[in-house]
Amino acid sequence: MNTANAHLMRSKRFRWPVLALLLTGLAMPAQAIRVKDVAYLRGARDNQLIGYGLVVGLDGTGDSPESLMARKPLANALERMAINLPPKEIRGRGIAAVLVTATLPPFAKSGNRLDVTVDVLGDAVSLRGGTLMLTLLHGPDQVVYATAQGPITGIPKGIEREDLGGGQAQAAATDMVNPKSSLLATKGHVIGGALVEREVNLNLNTRSRIFVNLKRADFTTSFRLAKLINRELGDGSSKAKDAGTVEVSVPESYLGKTVELMARIENLEINPDSVAKVVLDERTGTIVMGQNVRISPIAISLGKMTIEVRPTAANPAPAAAAAPGEENPQETALTRLENEEPAIILFKGEVDLKEVVDGLNKIGASSHDLVQVLKSIKTAGALHADLEIR
Repeated sequence: MNTANAHLMRSKRFRWPVLALLLTGLAMPAQAIRVKDVAYLRGARDNQLIGYGLVVGLDGTGDSPESLMARKPLANALERMAINLPPKEIRGRGIAAVLVTATLPPFAKSGNRLDVTVDVLGDAVSLRGGTLMLTLLHGPDQVVYATAQGPITGIPKGIEREDLGGGQAQAAATDMVNPKSSLLATKGHVIGGALVEREVNLNLNTRSRIFVNLKRADFTTSFRLAKLINRELGDGSSKAKDAGTVEVSVPESYLGKTVELMARIENLEINPDSVAKVVLDERTGTIVMGQNVRISPIAISLGKMTIEVRPTAANPAPAAAAAPGEENPQETALTRLENEEPAIILFKGEVDLKEVVDGLNKIGASSHDLVQVLKSIKTAGALHADLEIR
């Protein structure tokens, strides 16, 4: 047996036991999760900032002379410094027009530092070695919330494109970087380059009620959260407004102390509900599933393998249980598979998908077989879960 075949045999031998071990964890009771990990205070969210800027100090890799996206703004900036210079007189490729973006976190205070991302807008081929000029960062309301400036980082040497034809500006360029790499010469970062100038006002202590939003809307989880808060603060303290929002009336003892109230609520533990879902990666054969994944009575034939899920009334005894002195059904199925005869796996009633996976694992089926089985069950309408195929 050559090395490739031996590796393949080891891969098939260990893949399924590991998958079975992962699926076994689904049978464990759901673990309680802190409220702060599944919900957040309405209004306490990130805000996106954007600005138009210039990068200077580039070593001949900036915008071409034909592009006015960098030269016109630079001429305007120089004019504010009492330097009158027409854009056509600004030569060379040492500047580049860029889009500057940043995220303003909730409760950010004036003077806090933010990281910014810089992306080329024109025909510049690399930002390596450049410096971002002072840039105003606006919010959706067109108000300036931060200013950004500083050296560009995140572009290692060699991650760049070179012009064809001895360094002169041409439209065609050859990419000198691996296309699978996430590093781009036209995208850089300024670490701590933005300075917060304006705060987002969230005066919590003046509120008589607050709203807690779920990160993933679900009616059951919303009801559980409202019930949990009522048990903690007293009946009538909260109510579920919809699948994603719980309204909380601030108790008299917490008026003016909303921060303390939220600290108490977000550290409560809750068991969030979730929809039944199966995620399937056909390329790697990876299967991830949550709880409550069920299969209705169905029969499937795949090659030399037959899977049958029978109604409970038609099959009162579990298929996996063998009468005294009889063969174990799973062992019989495995023997028939080795003898190239159809392997039959029987399940009682509406089963958990984990039982089907365990049954296939015991007869030595491959991950490809399970992928085909899951797709067939979903197509037949017997898989009561969302199936996401990647």
